[in-house]
Amino acid sequence: MKEFFDNLKQVRQTKGLSLEEISRKSRLSLKYLEYIESGQFENLPKGYDRIFFKRYLKEIGEDKDEVWQDFNLFFGSGPLEKDLPYSSDIPPQEESPVEPEEESAIELSEEPSLFQKLVIQINLDKLHRYFWILITIIIVSAVGYFAYKQYIFVKNIPPEIKEISVSEYISEMQQQDSLLTPPIAKDSEISGTNNGEVQVELLSLERTWVREIRDQKDTTEYILIPGLKRKISAAENVKLMLGRADGVQIWANGDSLGVMGDASEVVLSLILDHSGIAEKRLKKPVERVPSSSDSISNPAEALSGDNPEDTSSD
Repeated sequence: MKEFFDNLKQVRQTKGLSLEEISRKSRLSLKYLEYIESGQFENLPKGYDRIFFKRYLKEIGEDKDEVWQDFNLFFGSGPLEKDLPYSSDIPPQEESPVEPEEESAIELSEEPSLFQKLVIQINLDKLHRYFWILITIIIVSAVGYFAYKQYIFVKNIPPEIKEISVSEYISEMQQQDSLLTPPIAKDSEISGTNNGEVQVELLSLERTWVREIRDQKDTTEYILIPGLKRKISAAENVKLMLGRADGVQIWANGDSLGVMGDASEVVLSLILDHSGIAEKRLKKPVERVPSSSDSISNPAEALSGDNPEDTSSD
């Protein structure tokens, strides 16, 4: 009998299999495998000796009829069933031998329930990964949805347009001295496309914001620095808007017009043509209190003009 088990051990070693590897694959205790290779079947749990032996034979590739025939010569019977499957009902491994009084209590476990079989078949690692992928998709979708709704909400809110008069606009530009409005650093001269019949000359007395419109189409906006001169020529007329009525001394066609007003006034409109002053409108800017109703339906009305308090002269 010892030679029978020595042959099985030699087969295992020839195939390069260790008892530790077989124990890991079969879930059989290393102690039980040592009992099997030494032929000490009496130390195996009662009722599981042949199941464990069959599992051992499968791992070393010797679960054959001729091996079982030799086994029957020593133990008088073969495996419990033909083609017995790998058992998932192997009892927990124990470090100490089974006591005699405990051996009688060991029984074959019942067949696993359907739920247990499903749990065994499910790959829990994949299930965990798919769960977090699903959670990520839900979060990204929710964030994208709320971002889109916020975009639609903001898009549908009409912009608030502040109504501002021409005089307030000119005064604001004068006060801000806008970075977008370039200052003129030296004396300059500008001519229209046709031979100029209207000649205008400006001499800056104070730092002043100026907008000039030549022949109702060529518009220039700039800051005049004190002491600088600017000559303008046009075919029909020159329209000026000044942030300070006292900031610029004006000549039209060689005639001195002096300054247009005092420091508290802005020039809403000064039109100069062949005859001299064709239109002159001054205004003292009025402080207004901002309110939530500072919006208009047509933005073009914002610079359309001022109230009847404007002073004008021809």
